[in-house]
Amino acid sequence: MVIGATGLVGKALIRLLLTKDYYKKIIVLSRRELTIKDNRIEMIILDDFEKMEEVADKLNANDVYCALGTTLKQAGSKERFLKIDVEYPVRLAKITKEQPLFEQFLMVTAHGANSDSPLFYNQIKGEVEDELTELKLDALKIFQPSLLLGYRDEFRFKEEVAKFFSAVLSFFMVGTKARLWTIRGTEVAAAMYAVAIRRDPGLKKYRVRKMIQMSL
Repeated sequence: MVIGATGLVGKALIRLLLTKDYYKKIIVLSRRELTIKDNRIEMIILDDFEKMEEVADKLNANDVYCALGTTLKQAGSKERFLKIDVEYPVRLAKITKEQPLFEQFLMVTAHGANSDSPLFYNQIKGEVEDELTELKLDALKIFQPSLLLGYRDEFRFKEEVAKFFSAVLSFFMVGTKARLWTIRGTEVAAAMYAVAIRRDPGLKKYRVRKMIQMSL
């Protein structure tokens, strides 16, 4: 199952999974239809994730990929941002944990995630990691990308500025160090899939360098 399938990583993940024969069905929980169509995709359209419990019996999957996330500007308030980036992923994990097929939860957070961080964004990402860890899932895999590269439907000014300066700084750097500034959405998706099919139990976190290696 994939939630956040209309975002940068989520779209890349759907496209990747459809090139593989590993899953016989891909459940997509979304607020709107995907532009990608395939017979293996089973859409669950939910206009409000507050109603997640109403479709709990349909959220039955071996592997749950959560690429749900937003920005403070998109969310409109810190309270809404907290709901999307913390409350909804945790509620999803609680629901899917109780389903008969569930085996592992794969979550995208961010580089620098830390609930004690003075930076609001990093603090929120750290909070969702902490709350998911407290659920004692059989397998929890956390992916911490830095600045994500790839096409988005919406324009994010701060990200575009950051990408520009990242490119300038990378000119003066060599090897993997330059790549630590950025990672492609397709690379995060590939790393998530590579981890999922290994079927390792327990908690593990993956940073940029490791994700890039695994995506290869």
